[in-house]
Amino acid sequence: MSTAFQIRHKEKHYVCKNQDVIYDGVYLFTNQRGIQKSALIRPPEKPLAWISAYGSVTVSQNGKEFPNGGMNEVGLVVEQTTLWQTEYPALDDRPVVGELQWIQYFLDTCGSVQEVLAQAPFLRIGQSTSQLHYLLVDRTGERAIIEFLEGEMILHSEALSLPAITNTAYRDSIQYLQADDHQWEQWEDYPRNSMARFFQVAERLQAEASESAAIDFAFDVLQEVRREDTVFSLVYDLARLEIHATTSRHPRRHRISLAAFDFDPELPGKAADLQGQPGGQDLIGFNAYTSEINLHVVSSFFRDPVLTSIFKWDISDEMLQYLSHYPATLTKATEGKDD
Repeated sequence: MSTAFQIRHKEKHYVCKNQDVIYDGVYLFTNQRGIQKSALIRPPEKPLAWISAYGSVTVSQNGKEFPNGGMNEVGLVVEQTTLWQTEYPALDDRPVVGELQWIQYFLDTCGSVQEVLAQAPFLRIGQSTSQLHYLLVDRTGERAIIEFLEGEMILHSEALSLPAITNTAYRDSIQYLQADDHQWEQWEDYPRNSMARFFQVAERLQAEASESAAIDFAFDVLQEVRREDTVFSLVYDLARLEIHATTSRHPRRHRISLAAFDFDPELPGKAADLQGQPGGQDLIGFNAYTSEINLHVVSSFFRDPVLTSIFKWDISDEMLQYLSHYPATLTKATEGKDD
């Protein structure tokens, strides 16, 4: 399910996220700038190709290059939650990227929300396995919500009265909130829980200006909208370029500073198992990224017995090897080559 929202405190901006899912793996990856990439898309559709202009730190449950969310080195954050009404655009001649690699693409190539909005119409999400909508915020505090409904990209940016997404289409959530209409309390559990979290976030954000400690306040709100299946909680500090995190196994906070990483393309990326860290540490244990680490991440997700029983996956060992080695096929861009 999941919840994501933006808060502003004393002209500084924070993006907050609860990831609610029945699988509890949580991994961090660094992503180097200056890397030539091509989306992992099956023929005959044309994969999107690009060169990463920015380094980033991303959070993923199912492998490097396929993030659940993240922040790049200039303070753009892209996050997502499930939206079952999502219907991505139909087949056309635009280049294609998957719904999670869509996040990586914009973290790689854009320094602001305006840059994302300028590029988004010229690519298409295809061959998807999940239905998502997205919250984007940059270091200036500009924000946008992007959804795909009835095959069209729907943009919410002007007069975004409440920068928050749960698991209900944004326009519907805002209409119920502004009308103070609580008919959703009679709905089935999934949509009712989504609207309840949206209303809770809205109520708490009205009091944000009086709070003295923004990070503490952010985690307080995340705690209030936490579910039994919340696996991790994140607060992105855009001014300081930091990610604060807690997990279901370790409620003490981690702090990850992007300043600690060198995103030079000549250097290897790094990876960390966030659930494997005891918490309460400024410097958590990142290791040099390898395909073997990624194979563990990919296999843990796609061989998880609960997920397999629900989604009826039948993924061969060869496919797991292919997915885990995909990032190793991405190479340093040739100097002067256009993306």
